[in-house]
Amino acid sequence: MGKSAQLLVNMHRDAGTPVSDAALSRLIGYNLKRSFNGIYIDLAEVLRPFGLRMITFTILTMLKENPGIRLSRLAAAIDMEKPNMVAVIDELASRALVTRSADPYDKRVRQLHLTETGATLQGFAYAEVCAHEDSFLQHLDGDERALLIALLSRIRQGAGNGT
Repeated sequence: MGKSAQLLVNMHRDAGTPVSDAALSRLIGYNLKRSFNGIYIDLAEVLRPFGLRMITFTILTMLKENPGIRLSRLAAAIDMEKPNMVAVIDELASRALVTRSADPYDKRVRQLHLTETGATLQGFAYAEVCAHEDSFLQHLDGDERALLIALLSRIRQGAGNGT
């Protein structure tokens, strides 16, 4: 490494020298990722007492809204590979949070349902997640939150993931 490159490295190692991310901060993807990282870390702590992770919480919530959904449709709806979905459903079933039942129209297909325990856990966890969101979005008013959700939905649809 040349002397000028080493000087730059040493300058940024100095705790008193701010590190600039000005070029990156103009990129939406960078801002989304940085925002998500902060939210995700806190959300993991919110879900931990329930024995849930973001994916298990998502699946429980989707099952509450879509009782009887087929595993393949659920996997597609949240953009998850089917084998990975099977593993998570197995985990939730082993905890008696989810059941599988035969589809009345096609016995080869299994429908997914929340158990009473799963529905109760989902309800408590959902309330805590909403409180978590209220906390980190406290500086946005209701209209700004609605606009943020609408804009993020449009980005998601534009990325080819309209779910």
